[in-house]
Amino acid sequence: MRLYLDSADRDALGPLLETGLFGGVTTNPLILHRAGIRQHEGPALVDWLVDQGCGHVFVQTTADDAAGTVQEGLELRGLSDRVVVKIPATVAGLTAARRLADDGVPVLVTAIYHARQALLANAAGARWIAPYLGRMGAARRNGREQVLTMQTLLRGTATRVLVAGIKDVQQVVDLAALDVDAFTLGTDLAEQLLQESLTEDAVAEFSCATAKPAPGSIPAVSTARGQGAATS
Repeated sequence: MRLYLDSADRDALGPLLETGLFGGVTTNPLILHRAGIRQHEGPALVDWLVDQGCGHVFVQTTADDAAGTVQEGLELRGLSDRVVVKIPATVAGLTAARRLADDGVPVLVTAIYHARQALLANAAGARWIAPYLGRMGAARRNGREQVLTMQTLLRGTATRVLVAGIKDVQQVVDLAALDVDAFTLGTDLAEQLLQESLTEDAVAEFSCATAKPAPGSIPAVSTARGQGAATS
């Protein structure tokens, strides 16, 4: 199981990355914009994420044509060997993905909405695809069914499914039970994944029991001079 964080907010990411439970961070231009990070500030964010121990840092290209996407992808990969280049599943994007993959650059094909795009991404040599689960549902597509079909189609290949656009943690549990093993979550959902009220109640009971003397125990009696102890 691999869990990733879908955010560029350092304040929100820091405590979650400290847990060591998340393999890295996924970003895109919209996520960077929401975090107030301009395009030229991206390299500094990558450096920070690498310093935080991220195994993978997914950074998306913005060029519209294949040649420009290839050039941008090479520049992004030059920032760190932990960078995975994200490319949208357009014709130009898939063309660029194939060229970058041939050059040994790890690529994630993103904005996947149909299982046929998983086949195209695999043909392009992508190491990852990112289906948008929530948006498929909003478009009246059965996102769960599509993701499971993608997982079946790609089983035994070098391309992995990294589910994005998750709206609630139960979706993670349900898909994980069906052998989908990689998810990227917003920091709010990641925090929900870590919380369980019954566990917190049990820990509170443990702490309370630790603070109380055991039944039948005899309180310690001081034998120090001046505290009522016998003297010779």
